[in-house]
Amino acid sequence: MILCYNNPMNKVRAALVSIIFLFFFPYLLEANNRDSFERTAGNGLEINSEPEGARVLIDGIERGITPLTLDDMLPGVYNIELVIDGFKERSFTGVILNNSRLVVFLEMTAGYGIATITVHKETGSPDFLPLNPEIFTRAVDQTVTHVSTLHNNSATIGLPIGNNTITVSAFGWEENSVTIFVNEDTTATVNIYMKPAAFKLERLSQSRRRFNPLNPGNLGITEYRFEVTSPGSGIINISDSNGNIVFIRQLEHFKTRAQFVIWDGRNEEGEPLPQGTYTAVLEVKALPELTQDEDEAFTKQLKTEINYSANIFPLSLDSGIAGLTFAPMPHTLPAGSYQIYGDIIYGTFGMPFKINMRFSPFEHLELTSSFFINPFLNDENSSGLSGSIKYNFLDGNSSALAISAGTSYAWINKSGEYPLSSGKGVSLYIPLSMELEKFSLVFSPAAFWRGPEGLVPQVLLSGGVLYRLSWLTCGLSTRYELNIEKSNYRMLAGAELHIFPPPSIFVLSLKGGIIKNDSTSGYIGIGINLIY
Repeated sequence: MILCYNNPMNKVRAALVSIIFLFFFPYLLEANNRDSFERTAGNGLEINSEPEGARVLIDGIERGITPLTLDDMLPGVYNIELVIDGFKERSFTGVILNNSRLVVFLEMTAGYGIATITVHKETGSPDFLPLNPEIFTRAVDQTVTHVSTLHNNSATIGLPIGNNTITVSAFGWEENSVTIFVNEDTTATVNIYMKPAAFKLERLSQSRRRFNPLNPGNLGITEYRFEVTSPGSGIINISDSNGNIVFIRQLEHFKTRAQFVIWDGRNEEGEPLPQGTYTAVLEVKALPELTQDEDEAFTKQLKTEINYSANIFPLSLDSGIAGLTFAPMPHTLPAGSYQIYGDIIYGTFGMPFKINMRFSPFEHLELTSSFFINPFLNDENSSGLSGSIKYNFLDGNSSALAISAGTSYAWINKSGEYPLSSGKGVSLYIPLSMELEKFSLVFSPAAFWRGPEGLVPQVLLSGGVLYRLSWLTCGLSTRYELNIEKSNYRMLAGAELHIFPPPSIFVLSLKGGIIKNDSTSGYIGIGINLIY
């Protein structure tokens, strides 16, 4: 109804409508404490909602989405509805008057309906093939939820109002999805029918293409991973470069999609195989009951390298460079390996916490990053970060000598520095080590520039010894820091122990030492590592 104001009778009618509207307003609107209705200067209608994006229907005609302003609304009484998927519909009667604007805010309330979902085998499906469905729902806001099913493969769940997608997956069956509309007033009944999946081999990969069987536990194995779409069986055989099969394993019947086989680089007798490239051939096929061609098989292969120079062992990262606590070492991780290291130390300087990571993206190249915070240094928080890049020229396998070169940079936000590092600045270093059977004798000269604080580089002379076992490394190291410009020095020395018993990839680190300059102080520390 549209009201015109050209004569007194129409003015009376408009006044009566306004009085009726104000009297019945609490009943015309679904109560909500945050809802508001105001009249301001202007013309027409302004509608806002929480959340925004509600569709606005006026007398059944969609006029836009909130926030919405309509300046051209003629005076009159209108039925106004707000609709948004996942929320209850809101409606009210709006009276538009001359020379005023109706400003409305409505809070939308989340609404839910009920759906009963039942999963069935398609007619003619084999009885012996188990159906253990997983049900996932995707709501209008794209939220995905996993639904637990009962013993009869059914579930009754609450879903947001609006369109919802139901997806069912089960090992041995093709995935199936349906979209249903849910409202508050009725219970939606959904029947989803599954049919057997064709057997396929998918996503074959390996955890390490290059590994060393003499590394401890999980560090000395490779894991072949693959997926199958339905029950079946298989076999994996590994052959050397001459085609001789050195390892063979019959796989158990597949009962799940994800499968894996572990190989430790040894033959059937448990002896480590020679260094070289090996070919892993995986052959899988469906159960005879599920295929018409019992001879049909799926075959894929991967190349795997055994390399006894691929030693993986934890190192300290206190100077922002991997090595002993006070002596960078030339060793780098094999490509793709990493070490994450968090530790805390205690001394007269406070109790700084440090988290570090070293990673090797390519052979012989290693990147290190480090961050520390010391909340007790001079009663003020101090923090800093550092990073380094190191390249290995000799790995100590072809000769007894290992050599690397690298550069590092450290930044600190305040005057306090991480007490075990060289401080703020840039360094160039050349770590060398003499490789004996279980020992590494290390010497690492370096030049360290503090930038504007000292243009003449400091000389850093570091050295130490590292002892390695299959699940333990320990070492002693020292660093002499000579500041030529200021004619002073600092001496640091420490001991460390890293324990990583198989099959875990976690490492426990213990350390302690002394720092000597104008005075002598000590420190102790403990750390937890993850190495892979």
